[in-house]
Amino acid sequence: MSESTRTARRVDQAAASIAYRILGETVSPELRTRMRQLPMRLRGSGLAATYAFVLSKANPQGDELECAYHRLSERVAAHIADQGLLTGTGRQMTPHQFLRALGEADVHDYARVSAEVEALSVWLSRLAEALCEASESGGSRKGGSGDGTSGEGGATHGGDS
Repeated sequence: MSESTRTARRVDQAAASIAYRILGETVSPELRTRMRQLPMRLRGSGLAATYAFVLSKANPQGDELECAYHRLSERVAAHIADQGLLTGTGRQMTPHQFLRALGEADVHDYARVSAEVEALSVWLSRLAEALCEASESGGSRKGGSGDGTSGEGGATHGGDS
């Protein structure tokens, strides 16, 4: 039992490390919002559709959000390939190869990869929140109403963005 606990910690630590490499040291309120939406998007739309969405928004030369989506698509594909979680794929995959492999995966591989990416998405959500709060409290603005609003004059409920 202690071995499985140690393994769980290592998986959790790996997800935290990958999340930090995706987000960087500062997170804008917009990026925080998108990362907070990621776990629900995965649960609602599934991994393949969510990953296709991420790829559609990824641009290594774009703004902060587009660059973050690019890093997300690259790191997820690299991590899954490195872990060997998709049968019949190599230890390196581009994001497009990863998406194609998802379409060809059997139900067991797909479920295993989905769980791994969902764990990463939870870390992205948590870390984005922490890094955004740290950058906001370090500046002149504080969003500290404690009611789920960002402190920017609008509520964070309702409507899709």
